[in-house]
Amino acid sequence: MPNTAQANQGIDPMAFRQALGSFATGVTVVTAKDDSDSSKSSYVGTTASSFNSVSLDPPLILWSIDKKARSLPVYENAEYFAVNVLAADQVSLSNHFARQQEDKFAGIDFENGVGGAPLLKGCAARFQCRTQHIYEGGDHLIIVGEVVDFDTTGRKGLMFHSGRYVVSSFHPCNQDPSAESVENKAFVDDYLHYLVGKSFSQIMDKLEVVLRGQGLDENEFRVLASLGGLSGCTLSELVHNAILSEDEVNDRLRHLETMGLLSREYKEDETYIHLTKAGEERLEPMLRAAKTNEADALGVFTAEEACQLKASLRKLIAWTGE
Repeated sequence: MPNTAQANQGIDPMAFRQALGSFATGVTVVTAKDDSDSSKSSYVGTTASSFNSVSLDPPLILWSIDKKARSLPVYENAEYFAVNVLAADQVSLSNHFARQQEDKFAGIDFENGVGGAPLLKGCAARFQCRTQHIYEGGDHLIIVGEVVDFDTTGRKGLMFHSGRYVVSSFHPCNQDPSAESVENKAFVDDYLHYLVGKSFSQIMDKLEVVLRGQGLDENEFRVLASLGGLSGCTLSELVHNAILSEDEVNDRLRHLETMGLLSREYKEDETYIHLTKAGEERLEPMLRAAKTNEADALGVFTAEEACQLKASLRKLIAWTGE
């Protein structure tokens, strides 16, 4: 048997790491519930590209974690954990869970899975696992889990290659199954006005479930969302941003004011509308839900295609608005 210590003396760690980077991987966030303190609910989440399949029967997967990780004891003791396979537009989630923070789940939209392990929204796939084995692996521990449940969305996954995020696309040797001919279809099936209107309607249908839970309608959400991130705007700016008539905006403003969500400021012959503190708190969960809804709607696109779609729509808006 060769002496491993002697054999490794010629390995440059940085060069080795760079060489490993030539193997493209998916990006996941592995999560678990911290049961060390029964008096409160707390969670851990770690960005990992070491996820891999092991067996179909029984269904086993593995991932590895650095022995110096602060969250290591939680994963070692957790009966269950979840592997959240990130979608192509979830780079911000990957970066978020890669940073050390006191509470990584503050402001993050998630639901509890088996054993309380957090399941992130909008992922390409999610695997809920029972911890089966933990093995030594040099400076890492290798954790093997039995998959007890999983779900997929069909969204394209986020990838990492040579130290950078990348997006995948079909190789030219494959025929793209998404390419559809528009021959012999109805007029509206290839008519821009219908396509934009239909997609808008279907996206809003899912969001309206959240709005009803907040006691608001679509137009009230448009008004509130148009003020998100702004210190205030004029009535004419609000009409433009909310894509509503002035009468419709004024009608919604009166209702939202009675709810204490908006305030008006009068100065220099101009009226400025502001979100109140209560309005900001009411709007925040709706904006998170809206971004999750957007991610679901864009799931069929790569991150590059999604950016191009938005750029094309902005260009169309600018052109038709002249």
